[in-house]
Amino acid sequence: MNVANNWFKYVTKNLQSYRRYIPAALTLCTGVGLSLAAAAVVWNWENQRMEAEFHQQADRLNATLQQSINKNLDFLYSIQAFYSASSEVTRQDFREFVQPALARNSAIFSVNWVLRVPAADKGAYEEAIRAEGFRAFQIYERDADKKPVPVKARSQYFPVTYREAIEVDTRALGFDLASNPERKAALERSVDTGKIAASGKIKLIKNDKPGVQIFLPAHGQTSSPDNYAYSSENLRGVISGVFQITNMVNFYLESLNLENINFYLYDNSATAKERFLMRYDSQAKELIDDPKLEKPELINLREKICANPSICSRTFNVADRQWMLLILPGNGYNNPIAHQGSLAIGAIGLLITGSLTAYLLMSLGRTAKIEQQVRDRTIQLKERTAELETALKNLQSAQLKLIQTEKMSSLGQLVAGVAHEINNPVCFISGNLSHAGEYTQNLLELVEIYQQQYPIPAPQVQAKLKDIDLEFISEDLPKILKSMNVGADRIRQIVLSLRSFSRLDEAEMKSVNLHEGIDSTLMILENRLKANGDFPGITITKEYGNLPLVECWAGQLNQVFMNILSNAIDVLYDQTKNKHSTMKSSSDSGFLPTIVIRTELLSYNCACVRIADNGAGMTENVKQRLFEPFFTTKPVGKGTGLGLSISYQIVEKHQGSLRCVSAPGEGTEFWIEVPVRQQPDQSVAKVSSAVSVNQF
Repeated sequence: MNVANNWFKYVTKNLQSYRRYIPAALTLCTGVGLSLAAAAVVWNWENQRMEAEFHQQADRLNATLQQSINKNLDFLYSIQAFYSASSEVTRQDFREFVQPALARNSAIFSVNWVLRVPAADKGAYEEAIRAEGFRAFQIYERDADKKPVPVKARSQYFPVTYREAIEVDTRALGFDLASNPERKAALERSVDTGKIAASGKIKLIKNDKPGVQIFLPAHGQTSSPDNYAYSSENLRGVISGVFQITNMVNFYLESLNLENINFYLYDNSATAKERFLMRYDSQAKELIDDPKLEKPELINLREKICANPSICSRTFNVADRQWMLLILPGNGYNNPIAHQGSLAIGAIGLLITGSLTAYLLMSLGRTAKIEQQVRDRTIQLKERTAELETALKNLQSAQLKLIQTEKMSSLGQLVAGVAHEINNPVCFISGNLSHAGEYTQNLLELVEIYQQQYPIPAPQVQAKLKDIDLEFISEDLPKILKSMNVGADRIRQIVLSLRSFSRLDEAEMKSVNLHEGIDSTLMILENRLKANGDFPGITITKEYGNLPLVECWAGQLNQVFMNILSNAIDVLYDQTKNKHSTMKSSSDSGFLPTIVIRTELLSYNCACVRIADNGAGMTENVKQRLFEPFFTTKPVGKGTGLGLSISYQIVEKHQGSLRCVSAPGEGTEFWIEVPVRQQPDQSVAKVSSAVSVNQF
C-alpha cells in the first residue's frame, strides 16, 4: 500500500513540473496534425484537379478530332452542292473546284468522282473517256497482289472517272471501287440510303498508311424544283474522298498541349481485328499506326483517373461509322512534381505552425469582412442598376408616347386644314356645276332654235361660227363640265378618306367598319401604288371576309394599317429596283409586286386583318427585334424605327395582338388581331394555329 502511494506521489510531482510544457505540446501536436491534414487535403485536391484537367483535355481532344472530321466531310458536302447547282461538271470544272482544298488540307489524300456504269453501257463509257485523251483507259480491278487486271463481268460498275490528288496519278482512273470488299460495303450503303457512308480502315497504295474512304452520292433533280429524288434510279454519281487518318489527326494536334497524355483511336464499327487505327505517344510526340501496338498499356488504368476504362473513352461519328478515343495518362503524369504544393504546405506548416495559425485566423477575419463589404456593395449596385433600368424604360415609353401624340396632333391639324380649305370651295364648285350644266344646255338649245329659224345668218355671224367651231363646242362643252364634276367628286372623296383615316371627330371608342379604314388608307397611298417609270406598280388584292362592326379607336388602327402598308410598299419598291438593276427591262425580271389584304373572323369576338407582301422576307434576328423602339433596317434618313413599335402599342392598347410571319425569300405577313367588343378584364384569345406564308 505504501509503495502504491509513493508511486502516485512521484508521478503527480513529475506532471506538475512538466505542466508548463503542456500548451507547447498541445500547440505542437495541433500544428503537426493540422499541417498533415492540410497537406492531405491539398494532395487530394491536386489529384482531383489533375483528374479534372485530364478529362478536360480528353474532351478537348475529342472535340478537336470531331472538328477535323467535320471539316473534311463539309468539303465533300460542298462538292455535292456544286454538283447540285450545276447541270454538267467537266473534268476541268472538277479540278478547279477541288485543287484549292487539296493545297490547304494535307489530310485529303485524293478526291474522286465515281459514276455508276451498267454492264450494257461499259463499252460506250470507256470509249467516251478515251475520247477525252486517256487512250488506254478501261475499267479494271486489282488482284491479290494489288496488280491491275481487267474487271470481271458484273451487272454494274463504279469506276473512278475524275481524280484529283496532290500528286497527279491517272493510273487510278477506271478502278472499279465495287471490286474492293473494303470499299464495296460503304459504297453500297451510300448508294442505297442516299446518305454519306465511310469505309473501314484501308491502306493507301502510295505510302501504305492507314486511311478511310468516304462516299457521298449526288442525285439529280426531279421535275419539281423544290424536291430532290434520293433514289438509286436518280443517282448522278458518287463523290469519294480518301483521307489519311494520321494527317487528319495531326492537322489539329499541334494546337493541343498533350503533355503526358497518350491516346488510342479505334473504329467501333469494324471487326475486332480491324478496330485499331492509330495511337499517340506523348513522350515521342508522334502518331504510331503499327497494329502490333494496338493494345493499350494498362498500367495507369489502375490509377484513380481511369479506375473505370469507360470514363477515359470518348466516341464520335465519322459519317455513318463510330470511332472511339481511349485517352490514358502517360508515365510522367502523376509524379512528385505534380504534388509539390501539398509537400510544401506540409513542410511550411511543420515549421511555422503557431504563427501560421494566427495569421490564417486574422486573414480569414479580414477576408470575411471584405467579402461582406463586397456583398453589401453588390446589392446596392444591383438595386441602383434596377432603378436606372426602370427609369430608362419609363423614359423611352414617355418618348414614344410624346412622339405618337405629336404625330397624331400634326396629322389632325393637317386634315382639319385640308377639310376647311378644300372641302368648302369644292362644294361651291360641285354645287354650281349642275347649274352651269343646265344653263349651258339652255344656251345650246337656244342656239339650235336660232339656227332653225335663221338657217342663213349674216356673213359676220357665219364667219364667227366658223372661227369658234360651234359644232365642236356643242359636243365638247358638256364633256368638259362632266369632267369637272368628276374631278370635284374625286377631291371630295380624298377629303372624306383623310377624315375617315384620322377620325378626328371620334375621341372615344366607336363601332366602325375596318374595311372602310383599310380602303381610306389605300386611297391615301394610291399615288405610291401606281406604276412609275421602271416601277410596274403594286397589285392590291382584297379578300375581305364578313366582319361585323369592331369597337376601336379607328384613327389609331388606321395608323397601324398605314405603317404596315408603307413598310410593305418600301420593301417591294426596293426589291423591284434591285431586280431591275440586273435586268434589261422590267419585263425580264418576272417579279410582280403584290400586297394581299385578308380579313376574317377568327372567333366570335376576334377580328383579324392579314397584310402580306411577296417581298424578300426577313431573318429570324430581324423578326426578334422587329417591334423594338428605334430599330430599323432602312438607310439613315429613311426610317425612325418607331412605326412598328407604335403599332404594337396601339394593338396592345386594344387588347389585341400584332405578330409577324416571315422567312428569307418567302415574303412577309402581319397578323392584326383585335376584339370585336372590348372586354376590360380579358384580352383577345390568341390564335395558336400554325400559319404558312402565302407564296406569290
